[in-house]
Amino acid sequence: MQPEIRTVPLEYTIYGYGLKHDPAQEYGLEILELLGRVWPVFKTHALPNDGINRVVYDEGCTVFAGVVLDPGAEIMPGAASLERKTTRLTRYAVWKHVGPYSLIPETGAAMTRALEAQGLRTGWPMVEVYGHWTDEESKLETETFVELAG
Repeated sequence: MQPEIRTVPLEYTIYGYGLKHDPAQEYGLEILELLGRVWPVFKTHALPNDGINRVVYDEGCTVFAGVVLDPGAEIMPGAASLERKTTRLTRYAVWKHVGPYSLIPETGAAMTRALEAQGLRTGWPMVEVYGHWTDEESKLETETFVELAG
């Protein structure tokens, strides 16, 4: 598997919550904490959304987790209690990880090495888009989009 390079701009406006990464914590635990705050708001206020979890990693070790609202839902009560983050990618690499979430860092490291072998460097932001949940870990799908530096 090789990362694909794209230049068609991609923009997400995600509603959720963010935090500054604590180096003593695993990213996965922080993501679960954030999403554990996000979904009750969506369910309580019946906010229409695409149902796809997204996590944005940005400069300064920030992590933001949430989902994309359906058009018009941003004006509904409840949406105001969520933070809003717009992320734009212009020249970026894309790859898909299939399997347990615990192996995502291994796939990311392999893709980063593949990019470096092509003379490319990763930058910020990086966005992980999680496919629909399944109890069968070997079928979990996560797409990663990472801006290329320079």
